[in-house]
Amino acid sequence: MTAKEDNFLGFRLSDTELKKLKQIAKIENKSKSLIAKQAVGYWINLEFFRKTNAMFITSKSIFRKLIAIANEETLESISSEMADLIADIMKFIVVEPMNLEHFNDYSSNIIKFLGASGIRWFSNIDIDLKENIDLKEKKITVKALHDLDEKFSYFFSKIIKNLLNIYFEINITEEINESTSNLMYLVYRCNSEK
Repeated sequence: MTAKEDNFLGFRLSDTELKKLKQIAKIENKSKSLIAKQAVGYWINLEFFRKTNAMFITSKSIFRKLIAIANEETLESISSEMADLIADIMKFIVVEPMNLEHFNDYSSNIIKFLGASGIRWFSNIDIDLKENIDLKEKKITVKALHDLDEKFSYFFSKIIKNLLNIYFEINITEEINESTSNLMYLVYRCNSEK
């Protein structure tokens, strides 16, 4: 009979990391241990996906240059591929059908993935779904701050539309897109039937 493998891990954090962990725990009203466990679990899922799918990491400056020189057709192609990749990663992490019923689970993980705790495209990002039961209308709002440029704002709005149209099967009936060199404010009014 083999001995059961111990699944307890112990490690030390620097004073700076511990201070940040305490601040996050206070904001989220959770224990430091739970926040650390979630962060490690999230990183393992992300790293496992990256390693087993032959992904590579590039710097933001190189990525910015790439989309700056891309024409409309190329931007559409890259944004479609990025939407596919994000959807694959999210399906792996959330393990629920990718539909409006699980939209909040997906959006919270997309925020972690793209935000400061993930690949750091955004210093702050929020994705919110509100439903008007009487009118059977859905409104999705995306607010985000980044340090790239206006072309990135435009590019990322294409990724969001691809995710909504293809993976959540949402028909967008009205769209608001207000972007600057470091700010995105996107609003989509829609229904869930294609």
